[in-house]
Amino acid sequence: MKKYIISAFALVFGTLAFGQVTVDPPGPAQGTAPVATAVANLSGDADANTGLSIQNGDDNRVRVRQAGTNQSVYTNQDNGAGLGGNQARVRQTGAVSAASGVENLAEVLQSGTTNQSTTRQEGDRNNAVTRQGQNNLTSIDNKALIRQGVANQAEDNYAAIEQDGARHQATIQQTWDNSDAWTRQRGSANKSMILQDAGPENSDGHEAWNRQIGNRNESFITQESAGARNLASTQQIGNDNQAKQMQNSTAGVGGDGHYAAIEQGAVLSPHVPFVDFIAAVGAPLLDPNIDPFYAGQSFDRSVGAKAKQTQNGIGQNAQIVQWGGAVDASNYAEQEQDGAYNTAGIFQDHPGTGADNYAKQVQDGAVNFAGIWQDGSGNKALQTQTGFLNIAGSTQVGTGNMVNTHQFGDFNTAYTAQRGDNNAALVVQYDGQSYSVEQGLLGPSSGNQADILQLGPDGDFGASGVDCYFDEQMNLDMDYTVPDFDLEDVCPDC
Repeated sequence: MKKYIISAFALVFGTLAFGQVTVDPPGPAQGTAPVATAVANLSGDADANTGLSIQNGDDNRVRVRQAGTNQSVYTNQDNGAGLGGNQARVRQTGAVSAASGVENLAEVLQSGTTNQSTTRQEGDRNNAVTRQGQNNLTSIDNKALIRQGVANQAEDNYAAIEQDGARHQATIQQTWDNSDAWTRQRGSANKSMILQDAGPENSDGHEAWNRQIGNRNESFITQESAGARNLASTQQIGNDNQAKQMQNSTAGVGGDGHYAAIEQGAVLSPHVPFVDFIAAVGAPLLDPNIDPFYAGQSFDRSVGAKAKQTQNGIGQNAQIVQWGGAVDASNYAEQEQDGAYNTAGIFQDHPGTGADNYAKQVQDGAVNFAGIWQDGSGNKALQTQTGFLNIAGSTQVGTGNMVNTHQFGDFNTAYTAQRGDNNAALVVQYDGQSYSVEQGLLGPSSGNQADILQLGPDGDFGASGVDCYFDEQMNLDMDYTVPDFDLEDVCPDC
């Protein structure tokens, strides 16, 4: 898979390090990941099972079960001029020891609608690919499930699902070590879920990639790991899409990984990977105008987008980038981090006036960094940090924007910058303190307001308080079903 390097994520104060992580090329084409295939052999032995199943028409069923190593299954169910309704189930297993891998291949291709595919692989270095619709955007209601790993017999596995059309469901489940998952869906009302759990045995995390093009799609990635290599990457192009990512890690400081990235909307034509503009801007606190950087670029903008990231652990990094669209069509982004040495960044762009975007960040722990960048009018930024040595920064460009920053703990710092008219900033700090609010940023402006409350250990100010809340946490509940199935027959009572 061709890869690019994400640069340092300098969001509000230029030194908010985001580390380096590899990602697919940007843009709607997003990757050409699927692999699998192979088969051949037809008995030169070499300790290998092989297979090939091709079925033409509708309502066909195929089930393949293989035990051994270096197995290969290729199943192609082509609905011809019909509707589909095909079913495919593949299971591959084999003995695994410290010195042996399984290295099985399984590929399923299905055309038409209401197809179902389930692939299960047990062992190491397996490769599974399911493709439904195959570039047919009239395909609907297909379901695909890939399950890799059992007990501690699983490492270095790869799974990919690609679906074209509408109302599809894709689920990839991977357990144990160092596996990669990739899904791509083109069409509307599709759902993708990736579940990855790296156990304690030689754990080194997982990578998950999801790309969706169309409207009303949903993406969910969850990763559990005691290792240090979790990466979740989601890109959605279209309107009213939802993305959720959850990462839970016990890796210590200095672990190489634990990144969560969501991009909703995209910059088209040849362009720099989607976070590089932040590094180029350096510190939007001083220069929040990125227009010259993207002069001449064309955008595929998204409206009504919702994104949420939750991370638990140490040394984690999260970013959400939303390229807004039409006036008054708002996007929503939320990040929650529990632990230490974490970094969170939200960028919400909007052309011209209007926007009503909402960005929310919550961090609990020590030495955390949070940054928000918003463009347009009527935007809201809410930041809450509990712990010590935390830093929160935000910048808003436009009119009628509001920022609400709360910090509880020692050695706090808050930066806030707003460019335009009728903006409002509230900064509330307990214990540590230190603030900086700039409104207008050297240009003429009017109607701006700033309210700062700083309280030391013995502070009171009438029992104190934190006002001006714009909470209302959006719940990104996503319902994924996938199981169904039927199969059986093949001469039960002849």
